[in-house]
Amino acid sequence: MTVYYSDIRVLLDPEQSDALKGGGRLQDVSVILTDRHDRQARPVGVALLACQARELAFQLLELAEHADRQRTHP
Repeated sequence: MTVYYSDIRVLLDPEQSDALKGGGRLQDVSVILTDRHDRQARPVGVALLACQARELAFQLLELAEHADRQRTHP
C-alpha cells in the first residue's frame, strides 16, 4: 500500500542527540511526514545523522533541478 503525505517537517530534537566526550553533542535531524487531510495516514518519522541529512538534501536538490528542467515554459 502506498501512502502519500502532504506535509514534511524537519527539526532538531534535543532528545535525539547524544553527548560527546569532551563536550558537544551528536545531533540527529528528524524528518516527519504527516497528512492533515487524511486522518488514517499515521505520521511517520526518521532520525538522520547529519551526513545522511546532508546527502538527502543534495539528492532532493538534484531531483528538484531535474524536475524544473522538465517543465515546459510558454
